[in-house]
Amino acid sequence: MKRKNRSSAPIELTPLLDVIFIILFIVIISNALNTKKVTAEAESEAAEAHREVKLLESEAAAKDQEIASLAAQIFDQEAMTAQYEQRIDELEGSVIGRRVKIVSISCIYDEADTTRRRLTAAAPDAESFTVDFTSDTAEMSFGRLNNWLEQYIENNTRAGADKSERVIIVLSVGSERILKRDREALDRIIAGLEAKYDDVY
Repeated sequence: MKRKNRSSAPIELTPLLDVIFIILFIVIISNALNTKKVTAEAESEAAEAHREVKLLESEAAAKDQEIASLAAQIFDQEAMTAQYEQRIDELEGSVIGRRVKIVSISCIYDEADTTRRRLTAAAPDAESFTVDFTSDTAEMSFGRLNNWLEQYIENNTRAGADKSERVIIVLSVGSERILKRDREALDRIIAGLEAKYDDVY
């Protein structure tokens, strides 16, 4: 009995509990540190998202301001354009066609046969001039145009008229599909008319 009692000595629980508590504290502290780290990361991400939202709101406000400024500029430009268009209409009504008369002259050639050409002239308050000609009849055709222009100028200008009553005749030659020799012939006619009449250009 003495020997049996010696082999079953009582177990000391205090050191074992100390070890268990230490392990438990380590686990709790580790979990707390991990939780704090995750919380800090979440707060950082939330702050970054908040900053991005503020930046986007600021950019949106700047864009809205820029759009409003552009809209104001467009409105100003439209108002200015409308004013210019009105002014042009007024000038055209009071000047072009009354004080300034533009005579449009063209001399196009047939692309299939460049010897065949058509000479035309149009002016306000006058029947248009048209003549088809070839190289053989070119001189006569340009002579007829010169006579038509002189008649138109004399009908629409008055020698010695007061400045407020003078009418300006502008001779305009089209540059599309015109032969060099025909352009030179028209330039000679215009030069002659400018020399003969004061208000022809």
